[in-house]
Amino acid sequence: MRTGLFCTYENPQRDYRSAYAEQTKLVQLIEALGFDEAWVAEHHFNPDASSPSCLAILAHLAARTTRIRLGSAAVLLPFRNPIHVAEDVATLDILSDGRFDFGIGKGGPFPIQNKHFGVSKDNSRAKTLEALSLIERLLTEDGVTFEGEFFKAEDVSLTPKPLQTPIPTFIATSTADAVKAAAEHSYGVMGAPPFPLESVRGALSLYREIAPQGDPKLILIRFYHLAPTHTQAVDEAAIFLRPFLERMQATTAFMQPDWTPWFKLDRMIEDSLIGTPAEVRDKVLRIEAELRPRSLVLKPLSPSVAKRRADLEAFGETILALLGLPPEAGLVPARCS
Repeated sequence: MRTGLFCTYENPQRDYRSAYAEQTKLVQLIEALGFDEAWVAEHHFNPDASSPSCLAILAHLAARTTRIRLGSAAVLLPFRNPIHVAEDVATLDILSDGRFDFGIGKGGPFPIQNKHFGVSKDNSRAKTLEALSLIERLLTEDGVTFEGEFFKAEDVSLTPKPLQTPIPTFIATSTADAVKAAAEHSYGVMGAPPFPLESVRGALSLYREIAPQGDPKLILIRFYHLAPTHTQAVDEAAIFLRPFLERMQATTAFMQPDWTPWFKLDRMIEDSLIGTPAEVRDKVLRIEAELRPRSLVLKPLSPSVAKRRADLEAFGETILALLGLPPEAGLVPARCS
């Protein structure tokens, strides 16, 4: 099982320059600690998750790292021109020397995104899958002609082409239609932090039912927070999670009502990596045994950079070794320039 960091570019001080610099240093830290990958979210119109241009951010990280893989989590395809996305993906794959993983999604339950980009929530999933189909062809073929419900292309040859063929591709989803598409095309699946582990298990079961010989290549992203005692860890995590849960309950009630029951504090804490180092270690081992993810990706909860750094260092020291990856594995000098 690989390990990684989920980057949403928190900005509690409302200083975007500092937020970007601090997150870059955390990515360099996890590379030095022996983690395997960093994933950057795409969020729009949210000062507390200030990463609207995730592919541009990943190009910057490609120049600041040497070993870890870099992934989008996820490019929101309904809001983008697929030809532009394909060009950016190919360029980024070259700039990262073939270290790019392409995660895509339809966008979370945030009405403001659909409003400002002029995309109906009713067709965003169909638009996502159609865009991905065109992008995949553009990355691997020349003279692509395509006519779908939402997008068209006529004799398009992408310049440049990516280094990797195919580009590793993952769909952020737990819905049946998207899981079915992932299984049929050998894409991986991505379970975001709010998705219950129960829904992730269901997605994996459906994937394997559709493609018995396939590999869902699960990217499992979980909230992460350590403290000396279980009570302290839960109490601190609750402070960070409550505003998120309130926001998600309000937006899912309109955009994705079947998700609303997911956003309960006790359930969220139970499905996250929250507790003492020993408790988190044991939960990681259970997740590895039960779900067999390709990657376990951490989303530190604290807005404090010092606390996030300390928790990531503790994971490297106490848990990577348990997984058979000593903290010095893959150790490279952090490039802080």
